[in-house]
Amino acid sequence: MVNPLPPVVKKVWEKWNLRGFVLLSLSLQITLILGAPFRKRTPNMGVTFVIWSSYLLADWAANFAIGLIANSQGDNPLIPSPNNNGGFNSDLLAFGLPFFCYNLGGPDTITAFALEDNTLWLRHLFGLVFQVIAAVYVFIQSFPKNKLWLPTVLLFLAGIIKYAERTRALYLASLDNFKESMLKKPDPGPNYAKLMEEYSSKKDAKLPTHIELTPERSKESRTTTYVVDEGEMNKDIALVRHAFFFFNIFKGLIVDLIFSFHERFESRVFFHNRSPEQAFKIVAIELNFMYEALFTKVVVVHSKRGYLCRAISFSAVCTALVCFQKIEKHDFHGFDVGITYILLFGALALDSIAVFMLTFSDWTAAFVKKSCLKSYIDSILEKYLNLKKPRWCFTPKSKGGTKVFGVV
Repeated sequence: MVNPLPPVVKKVWEKWNLRGFVLLSLSLQITLILGAPFRKRTPNMGVTFVIWSSYLLADWAANFAIGLIANSQGDNPLIPSPNNNGGFNSDLLAFGLPFFCYNLGGPDTITAFALEDNTLWLRHLFGLVFQVIAAVYVFIQSFPKNKLWLPTVLLFLAGIIKYAERTRALYLASLDNFKESMLKKPDPGPNYAKLMEEYSSKKDAKLPTHIELTPERSKESRTTTYVVDEGEMNKDIALVRHAFFFFNIFKGLIVDLIFSFHERFESRVFFHNRSPEQAFKIVAIELNFMYEALFTKVVVVHSKRGYLCRAISFSAVCTALVCFQKIEKHDFHGFDVGITYILLFGALALDSIAVFMLTFSDWTAAFVKKSCLKSYIDSILEKYLNLKKPRWCFTPKSKGGTKVFGVV
């Protein structure tokens, strides 16, 4: 049978397939964490195509590389690693697998490209289980002489955390669960049957009793309970906090929930007292909250459990880097050691960027309590929000004699 692939091409593929997918997977992660935020800011089809293709290729590249590693192990746990044929050492193979599990977790800036992707959370859960099984299989094959077992376990822990974060983010953002999380306990209202029963029994007992009807308040007499300090409305952090308040009310519109007359009245009063520029800013921030709640990990990460998991993941990557640095590498191919360092520093850089985005985000600003407005933390967040002002810059434009505001 004639082989359609020339021997040279086959040899190059066997030598560079895994190395190529390692670098490709890392490049796609960098593209997503830096490029995904631009999706909500630009309608450019070229940018959207790059993000979409990177989103699809990221999972495919990681899964394909995991398959290559599992297939390379075979029955012999010790794969020869001569310095001249490009073969991978079994320890490095086992050490490389957690990187792909880590990459399957994806960056914080994108978990889904469309709302329909969130409904696939169960598939990602099964994927997590199977990737854990594959990782354990490869790890066991590298024993009993695996010198990299400690950094491998640490990276494996970080990878599981990242993958679990993504799966939970998809679960929470799926429309059914998103709607269920917003449903309040039903209010049955007054128990009229019990009321009339008590009224009849007291009346039969000749006890003085009567029913008093309280008329509904008129629109003019309605008051709002949402307090607004007009003196702080010139601060960006105050706008973020107000936007977060109304986001928690109006996000129900995404899943066809309705809000009460009181919430509607409060919203109308609040926006009626705002200038067009302030109102547009607040609505823009609300839309940003909605986008991040549906398409990123922000809801999962911004919680006590999320902070703890992120601290464990970041510490595990740092410790794995230190452990790998101290291990003797005479048995490893020099080029493969270089790629491993690139992966370690790449994972550390991605985690550092994620921590920075986590700390300096609208969600962090929204969670700052009002009593902390004059604190050091507030001043830092205020300065950072000022850097994001280009998205809030407006210029008056003339349209039919009417002044309107448009984004610069």
